[in-house]
Amino acid sequence: MERFARLAAQALNTVLETPITATDLESPPDPKMGDFGFPCFKLSKIFRKGPPQVAQEITSQLQAAAALEKVGAGMITVAAVGPYVNFTVARDETLKALLGDILAGEGNGSYGSLTARSRGKWVLEYSSPNVAKPFNIYHLRPTALGAALDRIGRFRGYDMVGINHLGDWGTQYGKLAVAFREYGQNLPADPSIEDLVQIYVKFHAEAETNPKLEDEARLAFLKLEQGDAEMTALWKKCVDISMREFERLYARLGVKFDHIWGESYYKDLLPGLLVDLKKRGLLVESEGAQVVEVSDAEGKAMPPCIMQKTDGATIYATRDVAAALYRFEKFSFDRMTYVVGGEQRLHFQQIFAVLRRMGADWVSRCEHVPTGLYRFKDAKMSTRKGNFITLDEVLELSRTKVKELMRAREAQKGEAGLSEAELDTVAEAIGVGAVVFHDLHTDPARDVEFDIDRVVDFEGETGPYLQYAHTRCLSILRKARESGEMPKGELFQAGVVARLEKDEELALVKTLGQFPLHLERTLQFGKASQLAHYLIDVTRVFGGFYRECKVLGEAPELTRARLMLVESTRRVLAQGLSLMGIKLPERM
Repeated sequence: MERFARLAAQALNTVLETPITATDLESPPDPKMGDFGFPCFKLSKIFRKGPPQVAQEITSQLQAAAALEKVGAGMITVAAVGPYVNFTVARDETLKALLGDILAGEGNGSYGSLTARSRGKWVLEYSSPNVAKPFNIYHLRPTALGAALDRIGRFRGYDMVGINHLGDWGTQYGKLAVAFREYGQNLPADPSIEDLVQIYVKFHAEAETNPKLEDEARLAFLKLEQGDAEMTALWKKCVDISMREFERLYARLGVKFDHIWGESYYKDLLPGLLVDLKKRGLLVESEGAQVVEVSDAEGKAMPPCIMQKTDGATIYATRDVAAALYRFEKFSFDRMTYVVGGEQRLHFQQIFAVLRRMGADWVSRCEHVPTGLYRFKDAKMSTRKGNFITLDEVLELSRTKVKELMRAREAQKGEAGLSEAELDTVAEAIGVGAVVFHDLHTDPARDVEFDIDRVVDFEGETGPYLQYAHTRCLSILRKARESGEMPKGELFQAGVVARLEKDEELALVKTLGQFPLHLERTLQFGKASQLAHYLIDVTRVFGGFYRECKVLGEAPELTRARLMLVESTRRVLAQGLSLMGIKLPERM
């Protein structure tokens, strides 16, 4: 429906003072009310009239100017419905245009995609785990969301630059250096990330009664910043150990980056940045530290942004400012998004404020998309105290649970099941997909309450539910081929579209046609939950079609028309789930 939504927006722009886009249109709650609705609440405040009156006036203007006839060739009609200006696309035009678009090409097709790199440069920072710490479950939030936005952005024509900004610099490496000195003699020659965590936790336990260890750690990091050979060798060792672990998990999640540039990548830029800030008169002393006084975009004062600590070492704010300046110089981006935990809101407000004071007018192109936490029995996880839950643990729990459910389903049906090797492959796809979908289905700013039974449920708003809908489509298509009812050659045929006469058929086509719009809204708001909820709607509407409309064994033209709907549904589900990073098993 994207093409029709654009035509409706184009028509509206002939009578509106402030232009809108297709994503400003909404879907009416009842399909009988129309395909798109333009809400008039904001205009009501401007014109000091009731929203229904504003909607009626806009509708009259569109009709008087014959705006829809000019842009839509008579395919779209308009009517005022309460506070909305609603648009309806002609039935035959909807069916032919949308099914033709979705079924163009082979395989999953490219429905909803835009020409590669036809849009602006978008720098996306996501994942960003800390080196020398395990990949905890809360790291999944920025990783899954960032990877989804990266994939969808590329699909929708953005020139994407995905960056993993590793936490590989800072005082924690001074703490590890002290921990190695105190406890490292008992570690194996090739320590694992679990070994690093063990001595890191020991350090903090000891530091509670021996504060001198914290001072020693700060001094050790300062030596690292100054290029000390012994500290540098230890730091590289920690990075290598961590990257092996991270790369294994990224492969399991299907996550890739254009650049893995940690905080250390910008360390050589820090002295010059501090000199620049001082020359501009922005760097001032506060209790022995060097800070920049900052305020928000409206001029409200915020806590000062520390750029250099009392011992002369930098902090992560210094490195984030340097990184932003470097990225704009290198990429001249149109948009830069930080997918980072919500607890860093003030940090990014300060970073953007420092950049504004430096005269970087492009800071308006930067945004922070905050992510919430994972909660298990209301306990916030902490690496310092050792009571963390790793992503591996959660993925293994999900995979094991899926295997148990699938074996139970096989036993209940009395069917020959998958081999153990096949079951392992399928359970991995479903188990990982279940966890990823559960994460993305939740608004990113909200905390996730994790309940494994709900996550892997094959019914309801879950990843397995959508994966199963996709396999159901595959099963229907497979049976059509086996029975000889699957037409040879290109499946789409405009001449049989008229056989789709039921409301459930039209509702499914219209829902499938909304795919590009939901992709665009996902990017606009930085929320993959927009796409996740849409795919649930697709599956629900497909279920209504499947219950009411027999596909196989009907008259050849009707069967062909309904097979077009099944394949269209399969393609949208396949493309949507793949963009979210969820694999598609052929059988479940």
